[in-house]
Formats: sequence, structure tokens, C-alpha cells
Amino acid sequence: MARKALRPPVRDAIIDAAIDTLARNPGASLSEIAARAGVGRASLHRHFSSRGDLVSAITLQCMDEIDAATDEAVAGARTACERLSRMLEAVVPLGDRYHFLAAEAFDDASLHARHEADLEWLASLVDDLKEEGAMAPDVPRGWAVANIDAQVWLAWSQIAAGNLTPADAAGLAFRTLLQGLGQR
Repeated sequence: MARKALRPPVRDAIIDAAIDTLARNPGASLSEIAARAGVGRASLHRHFSSRGDLVSAITLQCMDEIDAATDEAVAGARTACERLSRMLEAVVPLGDRYHFLAAEAFDDASLHARHEADLEWLASLVDDLKEEGAMAPDVPRGWAVANIDAQVWLAWSQIAAGNLTPADAAGLAFRTLLQGLGQR
């Protein structure tokens, strides 16, 4: 059994503090993040040379959590509709931690490639939804994928604004997608 390399505890503390701090205040400084983590700025910079490096690490962790939540949620789903619903129910609650990433720009090729792989998973789901008849066959694949991705971000922002609960947001996203992109 291969063991996953452990992250240093200080690095973990910085990432956790950054997520917590940026979820509350997306404009927080690295000094604020370091203070929240209980480390000095020099320690923060030993692990992350810039805000961009820190945001990249958070984005990777977010993607890992989304993938793990999705894999667990869709296991055993019998239909594409069920996979979509379960994926939304699993991923939307993660917005409490990661909604601030919508406003962050990242320029990391590996993160872009990872995001493209996640979008390809959605594209396969769209194909299955069309095959089931839950989504109209004339809806362009890219349009449907972009809408699913956008509904997750919209759900996250509405939860962060206090307008919806995660369960309500996931349900509304599901309904919006299938009624808006479904058969006429």
C-alpha cells in the first residue's frame, strides 16, 4: 500500500488559516493569514513564496475535496440524474470553505489541467443526461458543462451571502439545470 506524503504541520496550519481567513475576508493580507496560523510572515513565505502560491495550494486542496466528495457521492448511483443530484448535494456544501476562490485568479498550468479533467467528467455526465432524455439533445455539450460549473459557483455565492442553505442551493441548482436544459 503506497503511503501519501504527509504535509508539514506548519504548512497545514497556514492552509487551514488561509481558507478560514479568506472565506471570511477575501481581501485578507498574508500578514493576517500568518497571524491566524500562529506563524510569522517569514514562516509563511518559507512554505508559500507568494499569495498566488498559497491560493494555488488552496485551489488544489479544494479540487481534491471536490473530487473525493463527488466520488463518494456518486458511487452506486444508477442514473445520470442521480449522479448529478448527488454530486451537487456533495459539492455545494464545500462552498462554505471555498467560495472565495471564485474571485481569485490563478495562473498555474497544472491547476488548469486539473480543472479541465473535472470539466471532462462533467461533459461525460452531460452525455449520459442526454442519453437518458433528462437533457435536450440540442443543448451544446460545452454550454451544459459551463452551466453545471456555474450553478455550483452560484450556489456557493448564494450560501455565502446567507440567501440559501446548502441543501436548498443544491436542490435549486439541480432543478435549474434539468428544467432549464431539459426537454422542451
